[in-house]
Parts: sequence; C-alpha cells; structure tokens
Amino acid sequence: MTVSTPPIWRDRPLLVLLAVAVVGLVLQITLGGVVRVTGSGDGCPDWPQCFGRWYPPFEYHAILEYSHRSVGSLVGLVIVTATVRVWIKHRGERVVAWLATACLALIAVVGGLGGAVVLNELDPAIRTVHLMLAQIVVLLAALALVAALYTRPIFIKGVQDTTPRNPPDTGSPWIWGRVSREHRSALNLAAAAAVLTLVALLSGSYAVWREAGAVCASWPLCGGSIVPESVLAWIHVTHRVISLVAIVAVLYAGHRARRLPNVSGALRAAALGSAVLIVAQMLMGAANPWTTFAEWARAGHLSMATLVWVDMVFIVALILRPVPRRDFYTGESLARDEQIPGDASLV
Repeated sequence: MTVSTPPIWRDRPLLVLLAVAVVGLVLQITLGGVVRVTGSGDGCPDWPQCFGRWYPPFEYHAILEYSHRSVGSLVGLVIVTATVRVWIKHRGERVVAWLATACLALIAVVGGLGGAVVLNELDPAIRTVHLMLAQIVVLLAALALVAALYTRPIFIKGVQDTTPRNPPDTGSPWIWGRVSREHRSALNLAAAAAVLTLVALLSGSYAVWREAGAVCASWPLCGGSIVPESVLAWIHVTHRVISLVAIVAVLYAGHRARRLPNVSGALRAAALGSAVLIVAQMLMGAANPWTTFAEWARAGHLSMATLVWVDMVFIVALILRPVPRRDFYTGESLARDEQIPGDASLV
C-alpha cells in the first residue's frame, strides 16, 4: 500500500530543522563577533582541533573560540539533515531542495575559510569575505524556510487584472493586476534595503579588521570634525554614512511592506520588526563610542546588524510568497486545513 507524503508545509520536523538552522546561524555569527572583540581569535591556534585535541583547554579564550566552531559544526549537521530530508520526502519542491543544497555547499566553504583565517593571518578583505559568505548562508536558510512554509500561492477575488486576459496561473507566486504592481514595488524596495544593510554590516567589519573601528571616539561626528583627518577615519566615517542610508532604506521599505494589502500576518510582523531592529541597531552603534568601545557594545553591534539583515531577508521572501485571504475564483475564505500554518491573518 502506498503511503502518501504530506505536503512540505505540514512537515513539522523539516520546518523545525530549517528554523533551527536560521537561529543557529545567527548565533554562530554573534559568537564570531564575540571572538573578534575579545581577542580570542587565537584561543585555539590550530584547526579543526584545539591545541591538538578535540576539546579545548579550560581557558577563557580557547573556550570562546571553540564554542564558535562547535556551533558552526552543529548548524552544519542540522543543514545536512534538512537537505537530505527535502530530497527524500519532497524532491518535487525544487525551490526548497536547491536552496537547502546551496546552503549546505556554502556553509562548507565558510567553514573551510574560517579554518584558513585561524591558520593564516589573512588580510581584512578575506575576513570580510568570510563574514559575507556566512550572511549569505543565513539568506539561503531563511529563503528555504519561507519557501517551505508558503508553498501554495492563492489569489484574491476582485483584483483588477489589467495585464493578461486569461485567468491567472495558480502556480504563480504573484497576485495579478494592481496588487501585483504594489508587491513588485515593495519587493524592489525591500531588496535594495537588504543589500544596503549587508553592505553597511560588511563595511563595519572591514573597518574593525583595518583597526579603524575605534578611531572615532564620538558620535555622530568623528571626534567633533566633519571632515575625517586620516585614512582610518575616512574608513570609519564611510561606514557611518552607508549605515545612515541603510537605516532610511530599511524604515521606508518596512513601511511600504506593512501597508501592502492582503498579506500575511508574518509579513506585517516582520515589517514592524524591521523598524524596531534598525533603531536598536543605530543605538547600539552609538553605544560603541559612548561606552569607549566596550566589548558588549561591539559584539552587540554585529549581532543586531545580523538580525536586521535576517529580518529584511524574511520581508523579501514573504513578499515573494504572498498569502491573500480569499480564493481568486470563489471569494470564499480558505478552509482551516488549507490555511498556511502560523498565519494569523487567515481567520
């Protein structure tokens, strides 16, 4: 007897694995920031072992460095498990399968590059690439999670269809007509804001690795001067200018996403979260010079920037996977067993 496989959005173990992967990746990047600001990068001088053993000595810097590696290894195992499960049970969901596969391949590259950073004193540019690839792994994991949750696009009755004359294809992730154009506009804004967020994040890390992270002892100006007075000051101020542009872009993109009609509660929550997170990130950045660059402020700055990046990725993904409230053809509310799990707007 053939046992039917439940749809991917009902595969709770897979959804949990993908969610754990996203959270674990954020934790991994946060720990990397802690290792950096505490000077624990050489806590384990070899790789993948630590002082020739598979467990670290009972020493502060070694434990921090090894914790960073351990979380990365555990997250890698979670991604391996999720990828195998998708290909075995849901290979027809090619978007999710290939996103998970790309995530797995890239995290292997990130791990190898992290080992190279430990074994060789690589220049700041290579370290920045290491962080950038780690952030792209988060991007892929978040996209895979949203794609698995929102697998069946639905359409809205009463939307004026001004483009094709034929009924819309139910396999398309877009809502046709006027609403479709609104979603596209919001999508472009959110994608631009996400890119700016990532650029600001990477420029800050590059400034730190160039030893320009603490050259400006005041905020928002650099030592009270409008024009930077050194190359390192220029690097730091450039990061602040990019961050300011990113803040404005995130606030506007979140506002536009929140005002979209017929979207999921998850998208509205993510849009509101973007405003809260970007303001918190700005204050965390200001806290660096205010606290004379305390370790908690420096580590928290990277962690908050990563959370803003992840939130913007979710906004982009959720706009790509709209969940309107009514069926296009019948106008009836969706049956309870057809509703997307976790979507509070479908009631």
